[in-house]
Amino acid sequence: MNASQTLYKIETEVFPEYVHARVTADHVDRATAMSFLSDVLMECAKNRCKRLILERDNPGVVVEVELFYIMDDLLKLKDETKIAFLNRHLLHAEEIRDVVLYGAKLGGNYRCFNSFEKAEQWILEDAV
Repeated sequence: MNASQTLYKIETEVFPEYVHARVTADHVDRATAMSFLSDVLMECAKNRCKRLILERDNPGVVVEVELFYIMDDLLKLKDETKIAFLNRHLLHAEEIRDVVLYGAKLGGNYRCFNSFEKAEQWILEDAV
């Protein structure tokens, strides 16, 4: 187990059409984010699923200056997973929404939500 893995906890639920991953982390920097994003995308791949609801389970602290770098790194993965970023916390909500919009404009199939119901509705659009 490397140091970054001890900085967060991931709980996943696998549904027929998507994976719902809840990440708990007190502090998120670029390395931590890329580590848990890689873990979650591997879980999606393991389940042959290209739809993900990624939920930040606690408000925690986000290194704001790194948010756009994290999104750039996610885009570089060239993963085609449709991702609904679920943030039910007001802390950094606007910044996270701006970063997700930035990623979507650069080709990521991403949207930001503050309710599970809306995230699930979007993630299931066009589901086979």
